[in-house]
Amino acid sequence: MHVVLVEDNQVLAKSIVKVLKKEDYNVTHFGDGQEALFWLELNTPAYDAVILDVLLPGKNGFEICKAMRVQNIIKPILMLTSKGAIEDTVEGLNSGADDYLKKPFVFEELLARLRALMRRPEHAINKIVALTPSIDVDTTSHKVIKEGKEVELTAKEFSILLYFLHHPNKVINQQELYDHVFDYAEVQLSNTIEVHIKNLRKKLRTKNHEIPIKTIRGAGYRLDL
Repeated sequence: MHVVLVEDNQVLAKSIVKVLKKEDYNVTHFGDGQEALFWLELNTPAYDAVILDVLLPGKNGFEICKAMRVQNIIKPILMLTSKGAIEDTVEGLNSGADDYLKKPFVFEELLARLRALMRRPEHAINKIVALTPSIDVDTTSHKVIKEGKEVELTAKEFSILLYFLHHPNKVINQQELYDHVFDYAEVQLSNTIEVHIKNLRKKLRTKNHEIPIKTIRGAGYRLDL
């Protein structure tokens, strides 16, 4: 899953990015509100949630949130604020934020709030998903069990699989997978997605079942569930 962090405190931002990446999120970070809003409006399909500070140069968090909602961008927004007044919390929610978190906070709570937002109906999937009769995917612990034994997937392989599980029966092209699974600054090689899909098929194949990720010629891939 791809999270956009908009936070101008570089020390805090660096820590948040580190924590999110440790949890296998891909992160794009902005320190300027105007720059962030331009990118968020231009690249809506490329991210899954936004962590948004209130006090920012360029445009503040309230302005960014309002502008996104005016553009009908419905991505989950978690607003960060160092302000303690109830009026600021109300303004954040009225601007269109889905939740708020007051500074200082512990990273465990940040992750819990983010996971809760990602479980909204348009993002929700079961904790345990039966990929095939022989394979179960635990989306919470990031484990894949094949015929009773855990299969070791790389972080990128699991992220690709998880993205398919969040979008079953939908044709997904390679660029969409790049946008959601890889960091914004990572080099995009022409056959990277193809190699990861090939490895997933190989690792999760059993004698009686292939994983139901179909190649749609000229369009991309589709997970048939």
